[in-house]
Amino acid sequence: MSTILLTETKTAEETELLGFKLAKSLRPDDVVALYGELGSGKTCFVNGIARGLNVLKSVKSPSFSIINEYPGNVPLFHIDFYRLENTAEIEDIGWTEYLDSGGIVIIEWAERVKNVLPSKRIDVYFQILNEVARRLEIIAVDDSGN
Repeated sequence: MSTILLTETKTAEETELLGFKLAKSLRPDDVVALYGELGSGKTCFVNGIARGLNVLKSVKSPSFSIINEYPGNVPLFHIDFYRLENTAEIEDIGWTEYLDSGGIVIIEWAERVKNVLPSKRIDVYFQILNEVARRLEIIAVDDSGN
């Protein structure tokens, strides 16, 4: 594990811009796992990634649909595990099929599935500092021994 970036954003627009910049380094089959409490800026960050991948549709949190798919330069698969109760329920939705589908997989509420996440991924931790400011830490994870 190595920290790529530790930064603070002062507005939602800055959080989105950070996602936009990260999108430029993402490749097909990359997984980005997002951690943070409700309202910490995760979906805003995903909007930036979507813009960076030239996704034309507005990104919405998939809390009720669980998985939203967006076409772009590279397909974007936005997964939200907020409403899921246990690992068995998570496996039932077939989310792992997206991992090798040639798209970018973004997972909100990754802390709920940490034990089944791919060993190679990007973790992004969100911390609320005040009403608008956020601290984000972006970490490259490769626990595969490579």
